[in-house]
Amino acid sequence: MFAIADSESLKKSFVMDDKRGRWVGFAVSGLFIGLISFVGFVAVSGIPIVGAFFNEICHQVPDRCYHIHGIALPVCVRCIWIYLGLATGHILFIYWKSETVRITRALIGVITLMILDVLLEKLGLYENWFWSRAVTGSLFGLIVSHFTLLGLRELYCEFTNPFTYVRSKFFSGRTH
Repeated sequence: MFAIADSESLKKSFVMDDKRGRWVGFAVSGLFIGLISFVGFVAVSGIPIVGAFFNEICHQVPDRCYHIHGIALPVCVRCIWIYLGLATGHILFIYWKSETVRITRALIGVITLMILDVLLEKLGLYENWFWSRAVTGSLFGLIVSHFTLLGLRELYCEFTNPFTYVRSKFFSGRTH
């Protein structure tokens, strides 16, 4: 019925898709860099509607935000660093193929660090400081970008050649 490609030619076709699909990683990275720039523009221009949008995704406590000309950005330090981590990670993981199991463990570790950072401060055991928010935010964004890039690559492969993608993904080539 269908001629299923052998595993070696299948690997080559996915490598070709990866090369063609690199623009996805660069585009998403550009999107996050644009978002960071937009946040700075919002702070300087004082557009209240956009600040209200960011209010839905960030606590916006002025003591925990960067300031431009005395005006607090509409997102906190951790959120800014999450965006920077996402922007960096999408470019990094285009070229660095890592094991998802290792990245998952790293994600669990970073989430644990963030929870500990917040929890210890809420309990009054230590004062949350700028660098702890920056480091945990950037690591979280960097690691999460691995998973978003995998999902975007899957979507790219599916939509650029749906028939070949479905055939290679779901049929093993074995006959029963």
